[in-house]
Amino acid sequence: MVNRPPNPAPKPSATNTTKKRIVKKAKKIVKTSQLPTENSQQGGRPVLRRKVKTKKTSSGLASKLAIAILLGSACLVVAFAWVSIELMINPDKVTWLNKLLPAWVKSLTHDENPQTLPQIQSALEQQGTIAGDILPLESGEIETFLLPVFKQAHNCRSDCREIVELRVYQRSQNLELKSKAEKYYTLATQLSITGLEESFVVSPSVDATSENQGSNFVLPVREIGRLEGETSSSGIWLYAQGKHQQESQAIAYGYIFHYNPKRTNLQLMLSWTSPSGQLPKWQQVTGGGAKELVVDQTVGLEPQLNIYQVKPSNFVLNPIQLEQISLQTPALNDAAYQDALLIAKSGLWTPAWEWLQFIQKQRRDKMPAAAQAQIDMIRLHSQLTKTQADTTWASPSQQVLADLIDGRWGKALQVFEASPQNAQEIATLLKADRGRLWNRVETALQVNPKRSEVQAWGALIIAVQQGQERANTFLQGQTQITKESLAYIQTLLAQVISEQ
Repeated sequence: MVNRPPNPAPKPSATNTTKKRIVKKAKKIVKTSQLPTENSQQGGRPVLRRKVKTKKTSSGLASKLAIAILLGSACLVVAFAWVSIELMINPDKVTWLNKLLPAWVKSLTHDENPQTLPQIQSALEQQGTIAGDILPLESGEIETFLLPVFKQAHNCRSDCREIVELRVYQRSQNLELKSKAEKYYTLATQLSITGLEESFVVSPSVDATSENQGSNFVLPVREIGRLEGETSSSGIWLYAQGKHQQESQAIAYGYIFHYNPKRTNLQLMLSWTSPSGQLPKWQQVTGGGAKELVVDQTVGLEPQLNIYQVKPSNFVLNPIQLEQISLQTPALNDAAYQDALLIAKSGLWTPAWEWLQFIQKQRRDKMPAAAQAQIDMIRLHSQLTKTQADTTWASPSQQVLADLIDGRWGKALQVFEASPQNAQEIATLLKADRGRLWNRVETALQVNPKRSEVQAWGALIIAVQQGQERANTFLQGQTQITKESLAYIQTLLAQVISEQ
C-alpha cells in the first residue's frame, strides 16, 4: 500500500490576501488617529483628531483671498481703461495725474495742442462761459497765469457775471512753439467754485435768537485777486469776493485759495465773511515771526477777529493749511487761566487780558505756543475795546456800550447817573440787548460774585426787559450782595422803572 503525502495547504487566493491588507491598513489608520493625551480617553473611548475641518478652513481662506485679488485686479483694469479713454478723448479731465507724477515724467495735459490766449477765450465762449481778465502768477513775462471763468446769471439787471471756475495756464514747453511770436499755453489745473449761502454770509451780524437767520440762497462771487502781504509760506495766496447789502451793512464774503507752483495745485483754503466789508489781511499777531490771516467780523462796537495760522499739512499736493486760533479748549491746564478764557469768550477782552498778564508774571517757565497764541488773540481784541472805551462819544448810550464791552462797569454807572435823560436813553439800549451784554454780566458774576457794579447792571437789564419784580428776584439770588449795595441798586432801578 502506497503511502500518499498529506494534502498540501490550500494556497490563499488573491481576494483573501487583498482583504487582509485592507484590514491591516485600516487598523494602522485608526491607531494613528487616536490622541494619546491626558484627555484622550473618556470612558474607555479614544478621541479622534478632526483634520478634515482644518483643511476646509484653509481652503475657504484661500478662496476668499483669490476672490479679493481678482476683484482688485478687475478694479485696476477698469481704472486704467477709464484713464486711457480720457487721455484719448478729453486729456484735460485727467490733468490731476500730473500732480502725482515725478517732475521728469512728461505732462499729461493736451500739450500737443496748446492754445494762444485768444484761442482759449474763444473756446470758453463756445462753451457758454466768459473768460475774465488774466491774473499773472509770476513777475516778469507771463509764463503762468490764473484765468477766472464767468457765467452770465439769469434774471439779473446789473453786475450779472459770476465766477464758476478758476483755471491756471502755463507757457507751453514745446520748443517749436516757444520760438513763435505768439505765446502758447496749456491748462495746468482747474477748480470749479460756487457762491456762498446767505445764512453763512450774514451769520456774524445775526443774533442767535433772531428768526431771520438767512436763507440757503447762494450768493455769487464776482471778483478774484491776489492777497497782498508778505508771508513765510511759499506759493501764492488768492481771494475771491462778493458783496451783499443787508440793511445798512455792505457785507463782503468769499474764499481764500492757495496755489502751489511746485505741484501746480490750486486749493480752496477758507470761506470767509466780513460784516464790515473788509478783505482778509496778513497781520503779525502772535509774534512768532510768521504773519497770521485775520478776518474782521466786527459788528458795531463788538470786535470779533477770526485769526488763522499757517500750519504744515500731510497733503502732498499742498502741504499747508489754515488753522484757526480758538478759545474753546484752554491750552493750559490751570484754573486761573481757564477762568480768564471764560471771561474772554463772553466778550470781556480787557479784564481777561489783565488777568492773563498777572498769570504770566507768576509763571517761571515759558508759556506753551498754543497758550501764547490764545493770549495774543485776547490781547488784540483788548486793544480794540480799550480804544473804543477811551473815545469820547456824543451819545450817552454809545459811551455806556463802549464801557460795558470793555468791562468798565463803574464808569458806565457814572454816565447812567449823570442825568435822567441819560438813564432813559441807556434803558432803551439795555432793552434792545439780545444777550451780548447779559452774557458779560453773567460770566463776570460767575467768576467774582461780589462785584456790586456788575450786580447793578444785571438788575438794570432784567428790570427794563422783564420788570422790577424779576429784577428783585435776581437781587435776592445774589448771595454775596451787601445791604448797602442792595439799597444803592434799588435807587438805580427806580430811575428806569419811572421812565417805563
